[in-house]
Amino acid sequence: MHLGGRRRKNLSAGWAWALCATLCAPPAHADEALHSLWELRGKHNTVYVLGSIHTLRASDYPLAPTIMDAYRDSKALVMEIDLNEMESPNVQAEMLQSAALPEGKTLAQIVGPARYARAQSLVRDVGLDLSMFDGYAPWFVAEAVSQLQLAQLGFDAQSGVEMFFMARAHDDGKNVSGLETAHEQLTIFESMPIETQAQYMMSSLEQARDLPKEVNAMVQAWRRGDTVWFQSEIKSDLGKDPALYQSMVAARNRKWISKIEAMLDDDKNYLIIVGTAHLVGPDSVIELLKKDGVRAAQR
Repeated sequence: MHLGGRRRKNLSAGWAWALCATLCAPPAHADEALHSLWELRGKHNTVYVLGSIHTLRASDYPLAPTIMDAYRDSKALVMEIDLNEMESPNVQAEMLQSAALPEGKTLAQIVGPARYARAQSLVRDVGLDLSMFDGYAPWFVAEAVSQLQLAQLGFDAQSGVEMFFMARAHDDGKNVSGLETAHEQLTIFESMPIETQAQYMMSSLEQARDLPKEVNAMVQAWRRGDTVWFQSEIKSDLGKDPALYQSMVAARNRKWISKIEAMLDDDKNYLIIVGTAHLVGPDSVIELLKKDGVRAAQR
């Protein structure tokens, strides 16, 4: 599978899965009154739904006791995608191929000279060089720059909530599964028109300089269980493009409902971990479940 040259190999497949993540929230450092954790009650079991971020700082641990209690009370772990799937060379190759532009195309050609010049300036402001992404699609550039910035701020994909609980589940012999596959997640980005990708990239890069402040604000909002704050952020980030919001958040929420409701018909407890963007607002997993009569309480 051709990846198109040296520059396209600069980004490690080992952390490519992290670049495909949607909006999500950092974990709490200590227990608070509320968390990004919801408890769903089935007839014979409990399903916990936890908001997450894929890259964390070591200082963000330990997680809140309420969150750890939910894990201990659960027999199985469910994530957006099963991270064990990421170990497959075929999946990693598909990720990088999906992110790569067709042979002979460059980022500058795709987004146009004016936007490329602006993007160069924005990326330079955060200490990066846009030329390292010249062989990649605009959506991937947006995600990659955000992840590299987070790394500069001390966040580490290997310390993320999913990785933390996946390691725990492995040691404890708990089953791990996904609500969707890596291929399904990649298709969301691949199906975006180039113009939409370009707008998404520019919007993301324009916000890049404020990322350190925004990340800390997100941590504080997560710790106090501030769903209004997250809903406002989603509206600001994705609300300008209803089609993008539908494909990245709302449509995926609807697809997950039947799978979550099937878990609620089981007799064992589950812990589901997804981005907090999926758990707030009128189109959220929580509201859709409530409309179906599922009892849900924030913890």
